[in-house]
Amino acid sequence: MKPSPSKKKAAAGPAVLRFKAKLLRQADTGKTEFGLALKLPDSISREFPPDGLAQVEGTINGHPFRAPLDADADGGHLLRVNKAMSAGAKAEAGDTVQLAILGPEPESKPPEDLRAALAASPAAMTLWKQLTPFLRRDWIRWVEGAKKAETRARRVTRTIEQLAEGKRRACCVNVYEYMLCRVNEN
Repeated sequence: MKPSPSKKKAAAGPAVLRFKAKLLRQADTGKTEFGLALKLPDSISREFPPDGLAQVEGTINGHPFRAPLDADADGGHLLRVNKAMSAGAKAEAGDTVQLAILGPEPESKPPEDLRAALAASPAAMTLWKQLTPFLRRDWIRWVEGAKKAETRARRVTRTIEQLAEGKRRACCVNVYEYMLCRVNEN
């Protein structure tokens, strides 16, 4: 597998890492949902933490996905490909697929309006601090994705309400929207 990563970084946001990889059949692990995997090229793998603790989002043959990376025995990373991903990519074991994934990005900081609302709600702030950076990023992207000031204000209010109720995931956010915009910029 010959890596040909193309990194393009816009003014804001993570780089888009593009490469091709061959889908491999995984040894039977008892998890029938994950029968395929692909090994990230070394040049791409170096972009992520070596322990494999990274969540990636991108496209496989144009089909959007979000998935964790697994560390492999060689110090690189594997991406497990579930049935939905392989069906969406129209690919199976032995096929070479085209991937575009967002590279790592620094932890997102909440915008001022969301920060102020969190500070005013101890219950929401408590849960916010417990969320993974990946989940916090979804909430931030949802708030920042509003085109009108009124919509943004409603989203800030809804975010605080949902966090105070113990909801960890942004319910109303299109999780692929931001990633697809970034991937399609090139």
